[in-house]
Amino acid sequence: MPSRATVHRVLIRHGLVQPVSRGRRSEDYTRWQRSAPMQLWQMDIVGGILLADGTECKIVTGIDGHSCYCVAATVVARPTGRAVCLALADALGRYGSPMSC
Repeated sequence: MPSRATVHRVLIRHGLVQPVSRGRRSEDYTRWQRSAPMQLWQMDIVGGILLADGTECKIVTGIDGHSCYCVAATVVARPTGRAVCLALADALGRYGSPMSC
């Protein structure tokens, strides 16, 4: 018994069905980079930092979408919502809020 993919390829080869692109085109994507500083911050959690005592920490980072300037870098024991919000609040206190686009 042929697989569904084989049957589909045969139907396309004989012009009985039209192939449909399943992927997204590059113009469908929105670039995160902005044209001016302080329009967008990108927050991320990076991690796997092992300490000498064997515990693992994570780093909450915030990057400006135009200049790639680091607005936040906070080491946290556990990346909870509260820890991320505190890192964001600290960055907002230092640099002000990013402009809305």
